Amino acid sequence: MKQISLNTDWEFYESDESMSFVFQRPEAVTVNLPHDFIITKPRSPQAAGGPGNGYFGQGEGVYRKELEAAKSWEGKTVLLDIDGAYMNSEISVNEELLALHPYGYTPFQVDISSALRFDGRKNILKIITQSRQPSSRWYSGGGLYRSVSLWLGERICISPWDVFVTTPEVTEDSAVAEFAVSLTSCEEEERELTLVCEVLDPEGKAAGTASRQVKTSRSGEETPCRIPVTVEKPRRWEPDTPVLYTYRVLVKEGEKIWDTAEDTFGIRTISVDPENGFRLNGRTVKLKGGCLHHDNGLLGACAYAKAEERKIRLLQSAGYNAVRISHYPPSLTMLKICDRLGMLLLDECFDVWRLGKVPMDYHLYFEDWWERDMEWMVKRDRNHPCVISYSIGNEIGERDGRNDGAAWSARLSEKIRSLDPTRFVLSAICGIFGEDTEVGTNFEANILEDKEDGWKEKTKDYAAPLDIVGYNYLNVRYEKDHEAFPDRVICATETHACSTYDYWEGVKKYPWVIGDFIWAAVDYLGEVGVGQVYWKKENKPFQFMAAYPWRTSWQSDFLMTGERRPQSFYRELMWGHTDKTWLFTTHPSHYGDEFYGSGWHWPDVNDDWSFGSEWEGRMVSAVSYGPGEEAEFILNGTSLGRVPYERLTAKMDISYTPGILEAVSYREGKEISRGSLVTAGEAVRILAEPEQDTLKGDGQDICYIRIMITDENGVRLPAEEREIQAELTGPAVPAALGSGNPCTEDQIGQMSCHTFHGTAQLIIKASEAGKIGIAVRSGGLQTGYAAVHAV
Repeated sequence: MKQISLNTDWEFYESDESMSFVFQRPEAVTVNLPHDFIITKPRSPQAAGGPGNGYFGQGEGVYRKELEAAKSWEGKTVLLDIDGAYMNSEISVNEELLALHPYGYTPFQVDISSALRFDGRKNILKIITQSRQPSSRWYSGGGLYRSVSLWLGERICISPWDVFVTTPEVTEDSAVAEFAVSLTSCEEEERELTLVCEVLDPEGKAAGTASRQVKTSRSGEETPCRIPVTVEKPRRWEPDTPVLYTYRVLVKEGEKIWDTAEDTFGIRTISVDPENGFRLNGRTVKLKGGCLHHDNGLLGACAYAKAEERKIRLLQSAGYNAVRISHYPPSLTMLKICDRLGMLLLDECFDVWRLGKVPMDYHLYFEDWWERDMEWMVKRDRNHPCVISYSIGNEIGERDGRNDGAAWSARLSEKIRSLDPTRFVLSAICGIFGEDTEVGTNFEANILEDKEDGWKEKTKDYAAPLDIVGYNYLNVRYEKDHEAFPDRVICATETHACSTYDYWEGVKKYPWVIGDFIWAAVDYLGEVGVGQVYWKKENKPFQFMAAYPWRTSWQSDFLMTGERRPQSFYRELMWGHTDKTWLFTTHPSHYGDEFYGSGWHWPDVNDDWSFGSEWEGRMVSAVSYGPGEEAEFILNGTSLGRVPYERLTAKMDISYTPGILEAVSYREGKEISRGSLVTAGEAVRILAEPEQDTLKGDGQDICYIRIMITDENGVRLPAEEREIQAELTGPAVPAALGSGNPCTEDQIGQMSCHTFHGTAQLIIKASEAGKIGIAVRSGGLQTGYAAVHAV
C-alpha cells in the first residue's frame, strides 16, 4: 500500500468547555503534527490535572482537514493510520462517525473508504480528542501527538502490519527469513496470484528471494501465506552493529503488480533461561536499562523524530543498552530509531486492567478494548528487532489474584503469543499494598509482606504464564524467589536511584536476573517532586508528590533538557563503561545537615565550586565518583589527602577556597583519571550553541539550542538562575524555551525563562527555507548570538 503523510496543515479548535461550544467556535489555528495542545495552556495551582500531570490543564481538541480523493481511488482501500491520539478519539469523514478509540497510547487504523466522496468535492476529515484528567498517573498531553497518515491500497492489497518476518534459523552461513503475509481482497471472485518475497541487504542488494502461487479468498476475507527466504552469510542485528535488512513483498497477477509492502527488519536470535539469562545471538547480555515516559520535556507529549532520537542517543552515550517504555506502547518513530541505533526495547501495553488507579484512566475501557489495543500494538511492533519483549501490564491491581488476576494474566499472555510467538511475555510486579498502606513513606517495608511470604503466594499464579517476571523494587527477593521458582527469569523493571549499586550487584551476581531498569532515565512532566531531597534542618513536611510550582518528577539521570545529572555519571562507572573521575559538592549551606527522600532521590550534589565570598572558609562536603582504590583531593595544587573508594564513592569535607578543586583516582598507586571543578567569575556573557547547523523547513523538524551563562573565560556559572529572553529572525517558529528546573513558574510557551544551573534550552522549528538568527539576552550580559539554516 502507498503511504501518504497527513502531518501538515490541520485546522485546530480547542476548548475546556462542552463539545457543542467547540463546534460553534469561529476561530481556528493551523497546526502541524505532532501537536500537544495541553503543553501550551497556562498552568496554575488550580489546574485540573494536579501533581500527577505536572499541573497542566485538560481539554478537548478538534482537528479538521480537507482531503482530496481522486476518482482513481474509488473502489480501493483507504486506511487512516493514527500512531497516537490522547484520548477518547472520535473519527469522522463528511460528518459520518467511523470509529471511536478510547485509549490514548495505542496506534490504530480506520477504514475510511466507504465515507469518501470521489466527485471532486472536498472530503472533511475530523478527529476529536478529549484529554480529561486524571486519566494517567503522569503527564499525558492532549491531541494528535504522534504522526497521522493515509494508506492507499488496490482492491487486492496487503494492509499495514500484515507482513510478519521472523528469523527462526540463523547460523554463520545462512539464515531463514520466514514471511507470514495476509492478503486482503475486495474482489468478488477468487484470484490466482503470485506472492514474491525479497530480502535486500543494507546496501540495497538482493540477499534472497522466494515466491508462491496463492489463491485469494472472497471479498472481505484475508488469505494467509507463509514463505521462507534463505539469506546467505547473514549480518546479525546487535546493539553495537544494528544491521537492518529490507523486506519487500510483491503481489502479482501475471505482469500486473497489485500491491507492494516494504520495511526493515533485523536478523537476530533471542532467548532467556535462568542459567544463561538473556542471550542475544547466543551471547549473554545484561540489560543496562532505563524507564522512559513518553513526553519530550519542554515539547510535551509531541513525538518529534529529532526529540525521540536525541533521547536515545543521550542514553547510549551514558552506557544504556535498553529502555523500557512505561507504561504504554512507544511511538513508531521511537521503534525505528531504536532499530537503527541498536537500543533494546521493552514494549508495554497497559498500566491498568479492570482495577483503576485514577478515576478516568483506561480501567473504564479495558474489558471491551484490551484485545484490540494489544493486537494493534503487537502487529505494528513485531518486525522491529529492537523489541525483545511485550509487557501485559505494570503494577496491575490484579497482580495479587483479585478479580481473576491469574486468569487475565494467562489470557493476555496467550493473546500476545498468538500474534508473535518470538518475543517474551512480561509483566512488571511490585509489592502488595494493604488498605492502610501509606505509599511513599516506607516503600521498602510495604513491598515485603513477609510474615508467611504472602507476596510469593499471592503473585504466584499471576506470574505463572509469563516468560519474564518484572520486579519493581524487589531486589531483596532475587535469591529467595529463585529457590521457590528455579525456572523463573527475573528482570528488575524498576529500581531506585539511591540504591542503584545494590540493585546492580544483584544483576551481576544472579544469572536469572537479566537486567536493571532505573526509574527513570530522563526527567519527565508529572509525578512531581518524587525525587526531591529533604533537609532535616529545613523541617519541611514530607510529600510523596510535591505542591505547585513543581512540574517534573526529579528522579532521573538526565534533566528534561538533556543535561546529565550526577547519578548518570555514577551509573556509567558502575556499569564499567568509563574510567573517568567525576567531582561534585553539596552547597555549604547544608553542611552538617541530614537529608532523606522517597527512595527515588539522589544526594543533593552538583558540579559546583563557585559559592561566593560569603562562604569562604566554610566547610563543604565534596564527593568523587571514580574507579580504582582511592581518591586524592587537591585544592589549588595542594593535596588534602587520599580517601578510599567505597562503592565507587570517596568523600571529603573541605574548607571552601576559590580556585580549582581536583579529585584524582588511583589504582595500585597509579593515576587512572582526574576530575576538577573551577570557580567561576562574574557573569559576563550568554552562549547560544545549536546542536546542528541545519534543519528542514517543513514545520516538523526541530533544532535544540543550548543556552549557557558564563564568565569571561567561558566557565559556566552553576548557581545562576537569571531571567533570559530569546528572539528569532527568519523563517523560525519557537517550539519551546525553558530549563531543566523541576520547580519553576516559568511558562513553557513563552519566550522568556530563568536559567537553571546556569543553562537553559531553546527549541525551534522552521516554516520554510532560509537563514535563522537567534539572539538570547539578559540585562547586563553580552547577548548570545547563533545562526542555523533551514533547508
